[in-house]
Amino acid sequence: MTTSTPIPPSHIDLLERPIVAALATTLPDGTPQVTAVWFELSDGQVHINSAAGRLKDRAIRANPYVALMVIDPQNPYRYIQVRGPVVQITEEGGDAHINALSHRYEGKDYALVPGQVRVRYVVSPKHIDVHG
Repeated sequence: MTTSTPIPPSHIDLLERPIVAALATTLPDGTPQVTAVWFELSDGQVHINSAAGRLKDRAIRANPYVALMVIDPQNPYRYIQVRGPVVQITEEGGDAHINALSHRYEGKDYALVPGQVRVRYVVSPKHIDVHG
């Protein structure tokens, strides 16, 4: 099992609240790419979701190391950045996970697209930076 760096108590609220995060990945050609994502913190790890084949899915599969930044909506100078490897990529439970995220962020079921495959990614925090 991968050991995660603990989330500082001073900023854990940013990961517990439904705040849209910025997810940074590296594309196969080496250029950075940033996407707004829903996420959840579970057992000290960050869980995100995407549709198979999307740009972030391809980027994560090519280089499974990401950074996630969450900025406090009430104070833009207070934020947490989590960097680490994606330790799990699975389609199992992907639909249920995006539905749970939809309830967390929007309070309703997710409008699943027929034929679309949802993928869950688990990020193990290795480096954590906080400010504010």
